[in-house]
Amino acid sequence: MGLFLVHSIELFELYWQNPVESKVHDVIFFLFAGKAYAIFAMLFGISFFIIMDKQAQKGVDFRLRFAWRLLILFALGTLNSMVYSGEVLQVLAGYGFFLILLYRVPTKWLIALAILFLLTPNLIYHYWAAMNNLPGANDKLLSSVLYEHTGEMWTTGSLTEVLAFNVTTGSLAKWFFFFDGARGFQLFGLFFIGLVLGRIGFLVHPIKFTHVRKTLFVFAILAAIGLFALQQYLNTPAIKAQWPTTGNAKWFLDEMVNGYFCVAFMTILVLSFIAIYLKPLGQKVLDVLAPVGRMSLTIYVSQSLCSVPFFYGYGLHMYDKLSQAQALMIGMAFFSLQVLFAHWWLKRFHYGPLEWVWRAATYLTTNVPFVKR
Repeated sequence: MGLFLVHSIELFELYWQNPVESKVHDVIFFLFAGKAYAIFAMLFGISFFIIMDKQAQKGVDFRLRFAWRLLILFALGTLNSMVYSGEVLQVLAGYGFFLILLYRVPTKWLIALAILFLLTPNLIYHYWAAMNNLPGANDKLLSSVLYEHTGEMWTTGSLTEVLAFNVTTGSLAKWFFFFDGARGFQLFGLFFIGLVLGRIGFLVHPIKFTHVRKTLFVFAILAAIGLFALQQYLNTPAIKAQWPTTGNAKWFLDEMVNGYFCVAFMTILVLSFIAIYLKPLGQKVLDVLAPVGRMSLTIYVSQSLCSVPFFYGYGLHMYDKLSQAQALMIGMAFFSLQVLFAHWWLKRFHYGPLEWVWRAATYLTTNVPFVKR
């Protein structure tokens, strides 16, 4: 939901062709931008543990099969990226191979690696290099170069032109966007955090971790407040003037601080969700969303398939006809329909359509239960 609402007010990237400040933009970006994808990444690490642990209990080494499973997801992500190049399945699948390599690494080392990656040492180095004007440090970022002509293609290109463009230049731009900024390194950290949470039973035995959750919540609140205040301070005119007006130093610094803020705020969201779910009323309310989680691959891909033709030039061309507030309302309405659809579907079928395809392809068999009898 968080990912989709961000994409909706971005008009699936076309908002950046003519950005207009609005309260809707500020609120949705504050709540979900950089946080929803982080939750998605952490859940990927948790689900990796669940699958591997379940197979290990049967005495099965599932690593090779999981690698094949990731290749299938990468293929699905590549097909999805033809429609919407900003999709994240390709990246999750590509990064997922490192989870297999580090599956047997002791928990204490995984925690150390997670902290290291979450601190984005790449940005720390790039900031230092840019401030000292090292060769290439202040060159235009490759993601920016690749994104220069995307808007023109998405607004004026035909369907076939957009599909071909997205799977090549568009996908490359996405990958370099991750490498240039905080997300590339933090994704590793979030994967490892998810794996560790799975190992220690953080979600299986939430009452056991009550004190840990409360402590983490207070720390995350304080960190988020401090980092948000730092963001505002760094963007006051007097402070901004202290950095070179050309080059990348200020961008790297802003990206670093925002990356830290997103992780802190994501932690608040996750811990709040757990706390609410542990209350009987909270569980009853949040269980409404459970079917969407059980078929999240289908839900995620269908958001691209339905929304991109709605906004892009080769479709209904709605990107220049809607305000962000209107786009948000449409996004909320569409997601509500998806919730209803997920409930209807899972009363009749064991898996979502793409979930069934993914599972069947993983085991190279169609003998996977589908229709409920």
